[in-house]
Amino acid sequence: MAYEDIDFSPPAGVRAEAQQGLDWRREYGRGGTAVGIARARDLSNGTTISADTAKRIKAFFDRHEIDKQAEGFRPGEEGYPSNGRIAWALWGGDPGYSWAKKLVRQIDAEDARSFDMDIERRDISFEEAPDAELTIETRASGQTVIVGYAAKYNVLSLDLGGYREMILPGAFNRVLERQRGKADVVALFNHDSNIVLGRTSSGTLELSSDDKGLKYSVTPPATRADIVELIARRDVKGSSFSFSLNSSSGESFSSDSSGSIRQIREIAALYDVGPVLTPAYPATTSNISMRSFEAWKAQQAAIEEIDAEIAASTHAPNSAVIRSMLRLRAARLRSFING
Repeated sequence: MAYEDIDFSPPAGVRAEAQQGLDWRREYGRGGTAVGIARARDLSNGTTISADTAKRIKAFFDRHEIDKQAEGFRPGEEGYPSNGRIAWALWGGDPGYSWAKKLVRQIDAEDARSFDMDIERRDISFEEAPDAELTIETRASGQTVIVGYAAKYNVLSLDLGGYREMILPGAFNRVLERQRGKADVVALFNHDSNIVLGRTSSGTLELSSDDKGLKYSVTPPATRADIVELIARRDVKGSSFSFSLNSSSGESFSSDSSGSIRQIREIAALYDVGPVLTPAYPATTSNISMRSFEAWKAQQAAIEEIDAEIAASTHAPNSAVIRSMLRLRAARLRSFING
């Protein structure tokens, strides 16, 4: 997500504190980790940071406030500057903590403003999933019905910008049960709200979840006979649906030798389905899924940083206490990521 109105360039006080940390590190040969040294170089050079880096800087200071209580953190104390004080400076010191907290508040406010727009759209191509292709059926009543799948389970998408995506079986089950008779879902042609083919509230759109995916059956009005003809001639190459997720339970990420995968576990809201002339799965990826992916990567990086800090704290004052607290935080973060 873009945050055009937020200034991510390090202020003068942050740059000066990071430089002090680098100077101490060269003088004493201790304090901080490789990650902290790299961070200090960027900050001292005034390098603009990302939103995820701002969150990681704040998370570092949140974890290490306890270091201020150790001997040698303040001038005049024995062992000054302590390892903890040097590490604190590498990340920007007190000015850096204040700056990071301000940035995170601004980021959270911007995210809150965009919450109402957190609707994603996905297309499915009949070339990639032939068994999802639309068919035209004629019911006993003489009505023409368009039948097909708006989404398929256990099908990996193309690359969506560093990760692929898979909808898990049953992801639509709860939303269909929850919205039945309460929330309206419409069938649109080519994502166009001006070309309505049917809707659940009128009984002209039926939705169901089976072992293959999200199936839809729509009875279009007679005025849409041209669309029925396009489908019969196989000029229509895909289907689409739009939805939103509950970020706390609707998705998860995993990574292996083949790359990262976003697993959609549960759809929170379903808005529309329908045929599309030319599906474009990668092009329709929204900022919401990318933001989730970047947040997951940041959490993984935070765990790696904590592990590095545990290893580096072996000879620090109060090292046993510090390692214990870091291990607890790492365990909690892993538990949060794994749901």
